[in-house]
Amino acid sequence: MSAGSALLPTPGVVFRHLNKKMNCCTCAPVAVSAIYAAMDRLAADTRVCPYALAGARAKLIRIEERRLNRQRRIGAGRAAANLSAVTHRQSA
Repeated sequence: MSAGSALLPTPGVVFRHLNKKMNCCTCAPVAVSAIYAAMDRLAADTRVCPYALAGARAKLIRIEERRLNRQRRIGAGRAAANLSAVTHRQSA
């Protein structure tokens, strides 16, 4: 982030930099926390423009919201499947 043409730090950017893949995204909140901490350090050292940090934070918030929505959809799908299985067993 302190470089002029640096990418906004998202979990995807970090994982690509480390040559890793996110499979289930459960580690994304830890990555976001580490990114926030690094951004706070860079802001305190005045090495990064505050507007760039605000943009990065907004992007991270959107990523976190998408992750939570995905988890809700998966949870709702599992609940529906469980209800269907229980209903099927009761009718049999």
